[in-house]
Amino acid sequence: MRRLSNPHRVTVAVSLLVISLPLIGQIPLMPDLTGMSVDSAQAKLSLLLGKASDSLPLVVLPDSFYTDSIPEGLIAWQEPLPDSLIFDSIKVRMAAPLTIELPDVRGMEFKDAVAFLEALGLQYIYVRYVESEEYPPGTIAMTFPEAGSSVKRKEEISLVPSIGVPEYTPIPAKTSEGIEIHLYEDPEFKISSVSVVSSDSAGFELEFKLRVSNPYKHSMTAEKLKFELQVNRSRLLKDLSSDFSIKISAKSLAYGKVRIPITYSDILPSVAKTLLSKTEYRLVGTFALVVESGFSRRGFEALREFDLFYSLPEIKKKLGEIASPQEEEN
Repeated sequence: MRRLSNPHRVTVAVSLLVISLPLIGQIPLMPDLTGMSVDSAQAKLSLLLGKASDSLPLVVLPDSFYTDSIPEGLIAWQEPLPDSLIFDSIKVRMAAPLTIELPDVRGMEFKDAVAFLEALGLQYIYVRYVESEEYPPGTIAMTFPEAGSSVKRKEEISLVPSIGVPEYTPIPAKTSEGIEIHLYEDPEFKISSVSVVSSDSAGFELEFKLRVSNPYKHSMTAEKLKFELQVNRSRLLKDLSSDFSIKISAKSLAYGKVRIPITYSDILPSVAKTLLSKTEYRLVGTFALVVESGFSRRGFEALREFDLFYSLPEIKKKLGEIASPQEEEN
C-alpha cells in the first residue's frame, strides 16, 4: 500500500504527455534550399523559424558538392532533406563544377602533383615512367588525358613521371670508318598494311608491309626473320621464317614485305570468328641486326588492327563456316 501513497507520480507523467504532443505539430518542415545562396537560405530559415532559427544554425560544410546542374557557389546539398523534420542544425554543401579542365601538372614533383589533383577532387594512377630531357627525374613528364582536356571529378588521371636521361655506358663497336656503334637501342617494327594477295579453296596468302625505323647513327640491315603470327594474342601460326632483308640508312626508316600463306585447316573456330571482325594482327619473333662490324639477333614485335575480310565474300563465307561448323546429320 505504501507504493500508492504518492498520487502525483501518475499525474505528472500524464501532464508531460499532454504538453509534448502539440509541440511536435508545431515543428516546421525543412524547406528546399538547393540553388540558393547562403544569405538567401538564412533569410528563408529566419522567416520560417523566427527566433528558433538562432538555435538551429546553418552550417556550411567545407567539402563541395560536385555538379554541373547548379551554378558554382550555390547550395547543392542539404541535411535534413526537404520536407524532413528539423531538430538541431542545418548542414549544407556548396556546388562546384563536376566537369573541369585538367590543369597542367608537368614539371611538378610527383607528390605535389598528386596533392594538387586530389585537392581538385581527382584521383590518380601511377602508370610508368619515361625518359625525358625536358623534365627532371621525379617530376611529371606527361598525363593521360592531356592537360586542357575536360575531366570529371573522381576521374582517374594517369601520371607519367620522368626519369630524366639515363647515362648509358655501353662498350661501342666501330665501323671501318671509325663510327661508334651503340647497340643498346632497338629498331622499331610496325605493320603498315595487310592485304590478301591470293586465295583458293585451300586458303589464302597475306602480305604484311613492315616499316622499320633505324635509331642508329649508321646504316643497318634487318633480315632473317623468325616469328609467329598472332590474332588478338591468340597464336595462328608459329615457327615462321622469311627471307625479309632491308637496309636502312642512319636515323631513317624503310619498308619491306613479308608473305604468309594460311590454309583453312590451320584455323580454329575461335580464331575464324575473330578474323571476321576488326582484328589485331601481331608478328612476334626475332631478326638479325647486321652492321658493318658484325650482327646480333634481336627481338621484334609489330602489331596493328585491321578489318581485313569484310570486302572478300569468298574468304568471309569460308571463315563463317569454320566459325560455326554444322552438326553432322545422323
